[in-house]
Amino acid sequence: MSTPSDHISDSDKVAFEPKADHPDREHGTKVELPEETPHLSIGDVFRGTAVHKVTPFERKAALINAEIDKFGFGKYQKCIWLLCGFGYFLDLAWAQGVALMASAVYQEFGTPSGRQGLLSTCSNAGLSVGAIGFGIISDLIGRKWAFNLSCLITCVFGILLAASKSSYGAVCGIYFLASIGLGGNIPMDATIALEFLPQNRRFLVSLLSMWQPIGIVFACAVAYGTTAKYRCDVALPACNAVGKGEACCSLSSNMGWRYQCIIIGAVTLVIFFARYGIFRFHESPKFLLSKGREQEAIDVLHKIAKFNGAPEPTLTVEDFHAVNSALGIDETQNTTGSGSKDVIRRAFKNLGFLRGIFLSKLQCFTFFLLALAYMGDYWSFNLAGYFLPIVLLQNNVDSGANTVTATYREYIYIYLPGIIGAFVALFSVQLPLIGRKWSLVISAALQGLSMAMYTQVKTTAGYVGLNALEYIMQTYFNAVLYASAPEMFDTTSRASASGLLSCLGRIAGIVAPFAGQKYIDQGRAGVLWLGAGGIWLSSFVMCFLPIEMRNRQMY
Repeated sequence: MSTPSDHISDSDKVAFEPKADHPDREHGTKVELPEETPHLSIGDVFRGTAVHKVTPFERKAALINAEIDKFGFGKYQKCIWLLCGFGYFLDLAWAQGVALMASAVYQEFGTPSGRQGLLSTCSNAGLSVGAIGFGIISDLIGRKWAFNLSCLITCVFGILLAASKSSYGAVCGIYFLASIGLGGNIPMDATIALEFLPQNRRFLVSLLSMWQPIGIVFACAVAYGTTAKYRCDVALPACNAVGKGEACCSLSSNMGWRYQCIIIGAVTLVIFFARYGIFRFHESPKFLLSKGREQEAIDVLHKIAKFNGAPEPTLTVEDFHAVNSALGIDETQNTTGSGSKDVIRRAFKNLGFLRGIFLSKLQCFTFFLLALAYMGDYWSFNLAGYFLPIVLLQNNVDSGANTVTATYREYIYIYLPGIIGAFVALFSVQLPLIGRKWSLVISAALQGLSMAMYTQVKTTAGYVGLNALEYIMQTYFNAVLYASAPEMFDTTSRASASGLLSCLGRIAGIVAPFAGQKYIDQGRAGVLWLGAGGIWLSSFVMCFLPIEMRNRQMY
């Protein structure tokens, strides 16, 4: 959590001035923090100025922030931003790729319509498990494990999809495992980027969302050259549904979707090697600090400075001890083992850190509001993705083009403009009167409006235009949400909170199609209003978000 220094007078501040024991400094790093006077009034909620009691850890984390701020947006930070962006890229490259190959899979295995939704259900279930699982692992064992392992799992099981020969169930099972890796990407990548960027460059985390529409367009291009080209005639039945010797959709005549999995899997493998083999990722200094490994945290700062070619950090362990002394904390109660075996041994014994999300009224209230926002968001775009083609067909609107080329051209028209949403988020979160909070409110309201306008669509041009507008607003909202949610929790529970929020959103996404089915069965477009209502709920609850992060430190 953070504290709004812009709203605190000089008389309310307490200065911590570490010892001047480094030859390159005279007075150490002076860090000002507010007094421990938490307040959560109605006015604070609407202004986003609510504060909580500052913890000893946050006082020490402020010292690390000061050192990272000195690095600026250096070479190490640029590499982190790029590699985290690849995680966003993979998230929707796989989602769109599997969506585009689904019809070929259904045809080959003779999947009845009643079971076709199993692929989406398994995907969302895997994403949910991955989000919460990697969140907890990241807060227990470290960011480094999550950063590399999520990508490796996606790569291994994504490529294994191409080896699926026996049944549709095998495809669903393997994709469930691949989705576990994917589920950890966005919560973890946003967390990692935030913890390495200087405070005045945190807005760049919003720009990571530009990689999602790029991932979609990449998947469309791969599918156009593979799944759409190397597949059996759409009129042929599955070979398991006809007698021997009859014409059917066989494995050898339907290899396109397998080629697609291999290509996207190979790209995932390259990204994994870039993360693990080419770039030397160091554990987050704040994570190390949260585990009591203070000297290791300082060592990482020195390694980053060396990589950036920057002056050596001036922070020392004695500076952390000075904070303890000022607060009257016994040093012997603040030490913990630093060996990897000791960390793992203590990991599952210390799951109590999850209570940190709910210990204070402010933290708990913030988490509750964000949970509603995530659930409304995922509820909305899952309803749109699942039912929009059916609604358009009922309204006699051609939601697909007459040729494969025209179909993929429409995908580009719809999804590539999503990059605009990420850039709008980049600028709006920095505006004094808007910031993170009102960017969330505005983007969610406009996303719901564009979805509601679908009820008036009568032409293909209208379908493409409104779909593009909806996706721009969706990218705008998600860019701010994915970047802002981790900012509102401190390092001890940041990854777990982000993962849990994402998990709740995924669960809402699983439930949404069942809720909307009755509208489709009745031939009504009410499902679009149901989807718009979900994202409008997100917009409404964000009005009460008590923390505006634009002018606050993140610990």
